Amino acid sequence: MIMKSKSALVLSALLLATSAGAATNLVTNGSFEGPNVLAGGNYVLYNTGSTVITGWTVLAPTASESVALNPDTYLGLKASDGRQWIDMTGVTGYDKGMRSDAVATTVGATYHVSFDVGNYLPFGVATLGLSLNGGPEALYTNTSLAVTATNPMNWVSFSFDWVANSSSLQLSFVGRPNGALSNNLGIGLDNVGVALAVPEPGTWGLLAMGLGAIGLRLSRRR
Repeated sequence: MIMKSKSALVLSALLLATSAGAATNLVTNGSFEGPNVLAGGNYVLYNTGSTVITGWTVLAPTASESVALNPDTYLGLKASDGRQWIDMTGVTGYDKGMRSDAVATTVGATYHVSFDVGNYLPFGVATLGLSLNGGPEALYTNTSLAVTATNPMNWVSFSFDWVANSSSLQLSFVGRPNGALSNNLGIGLDNVGVALAVPEPGTWGLLAMGLGAIGLRLSRRR
């Protein structure tokens, strides 16, 4: 009975630990709520290399170029999460963006990466590029032009799973030209997340049965 009880405790601990890890966003300030610029009512520009936006570094080709931190108090352009979001174009232009601070990862573990891309109907659709740890860049395009009376911004969510091949992860997002699939006046980024992937419900069941079987064997041997 002692061996069986230990098996049950191990199962409970594993389930709780994995659930807790999955619920935790490893990215600092993934919704760009800091610094708080709501009171000013207008967007604020941050130049290349700036780390004023908590957890992030501004990327741009030259020192004078910038991205914009937009509050929803500016023209009613609402964020997809919270009340602030990043416009990769700054005032205008491409090839500018944000790099996250490194987050610790475990080699071989699977992480769920998610983010939202925004566009503003008068400017058109938007494309941004994402690279992991400086690797090859993938493009993500928001072609939605469906707006509501209360929010002229369109937000589309993207996500994928990444199997860690290093002990840390940095995300680099950059607004990119993409012909008719991108504009140089408004490319939004918001709601960035990296979390330990949650097993499917069926996987939980198989894990529970497997550990239960181990406990039963140990009990019978005893």
